[in-house]
Amino acid sequence: MIAGVQLVQTLGPLVDSRIYPVIIREHDDHTTPYIIYQTISTQAEVTNDGITGHEWVRMQIDVYHNDAYQCTLLANKVINAINDHIQPSIYDGQQQLYDQPSDLYRQSIDYEFGQTTPTT
Repeated sequence: MIAGVQLVQTLGPLVDSRIYPVIIREHDDHTTPYIIYQTISTQAEVTNDGITGHEWVRMQIDVYHNDAYQCTLLANKVINAINDHIQPSIYDGQQQLYDQPSDLYRQSIDYEFGQTTPTT
């Protein structure tokens, strides 16, 4: 399954379905908390027969909240949910930031996932 689809299904309930790929757009619900995720890179599995449709994907998951402590708590719930429901996955760490343009706190979480993508 595609990693982004798995993230939406797994993390959506934590933020009332306010989970968005790449950016939050003007028409999206900006009520906090919300999550933005993006693919950083992929490494395809290739055999002598060609592309298999399996790959390792590195993703950044950003949790936004108007309260620093609540942002940290939600980020920990995100990590636990991924560890419990998405396999294979590797947690690569996190950092807390303050996003000045949005005036929100952000926990940036790095993960790597195995994913299968359609080849046709």
